[in-house]
Amino acid sequence: MHHLLSFLGFFAAVLVAAKVVPGIRVKSVGGALVFALVFAILEKLLFYPLTLITLPLVIMSFGLFLVIINAFLFWLADKLVSKVEVDGFGAALFGSVVVSVLNWGIHFVLRLV
Repeated sequence: MHHLLSFLGFFAAVLVAAKVVPGIRVKSVGGALVFALVFAILEKLLFYPLTLITLPLVIMSFGLFLVIINAFLFWLADKLVSKVEVDGFGAALFGSVVVSVLNWGIHFVLRLV
């Protein structure tokens, strides 16, 4: 049940990012659902390997390069899902930050409940 609530929070965060971030457009709610699923899978599969590969950059930037890795995964999810459009890397960067912050907040609230 917790995973379902977590995914629904992730989906809601994607919808909010589409409303807040200029350059991100969602063509349908189903497309946003698929995008959230693809982005979540990419994060689970690729985030830690990419972090290990770029570990020197992560260390030199005091962890800020992790935001770039997350933006890359957001952009990659955009390329895999046709129902969501991200105009460029700047929109992907801002969108991934919005989704991550909202997702963190949702997880925080779920732990309190």
